[in-house]
Amino acid sequence: KTFSLPVLTVVIGLLDGFNPCAMWALLFLITLLLGLENRKRMWLLGSLFIVASGAVYFVFMAAWLQLLLFLGMITAIRVIIGLVAIGAGGINLREWWLSRKAEALACKVSDLKDTKKTFEKIKTIVYRRSLWWAIIGILILGFSVNLVELACSAGFPAVYTQVLALSGLPMWQRYLYMVAYIIFYMLDDLVVFMIAMVTLKSKMVGGKYAKYSALIGGILMLLLGLLLILKPQWLMFG
Repeated sequence: KTFSLPVLTVVIGLLDGFNPCAMWALLFLITLLLGLENRKRMWLLGSLFIVASGAVYFVFMAAWLQLLLFLGMITAIRVIIGLVAIGAGGINLREWWLSRKAEALACKVSDLKDTKKTFEKIKTIVYRRSLWWAIIGILILGFSVNLVELACSAGFPAVYTQVLALSGLPMWQRYLYMVAYIIFYMLDDLVVFMIAMVTLKSKMVGGKYAKYSALIGGILMLLLGLLLILKPQWLMFG
């Protein structure tokens, strides 16, 4: 009852960002960028990829919010989103439980055969002679990869936009909160990218990172899903 919307924005945004599925492409991109001699090109391409990734998420959340507001605050929608959050949280906890003794937790979406094709596309883009074609390729890559990877963590943005819809805030404030959400969502990517560029080293995300993000994220999605169904008034911050 005492949880503020800004705190909820920070917490859900950070946990959503710690999804290992959303970082695999960035880590592979960093590995290739470290092989370039042009430092400016390294910073430019990596930064554009992160900006494009955040833009995809913002567009998705804005469209979802508009859909919720268009359909109206009917109980059925709130319950459905709550059930989706509970289901997503349960899947995360199940994956954590099944891999609790393993060293790493793999993202099933990133295990598809298309991943190899994506790796080859990233290589082609990074090593293009034309900077403008490389920039265009990186932007398209950021949009396409993160659109697919939304399948890993669609529960978090769906729940958060539902909370915004219930808040009764003016539209401009809702959009500001979404921008703040995106900033915290991209924070871990920014930190990893900046450390790699400054130290010229790339360290892959360890198994503990993936497992504990699945555990904590699963618990939070379960709790938020239950609140949406049983105590929606606790999530009305307006």
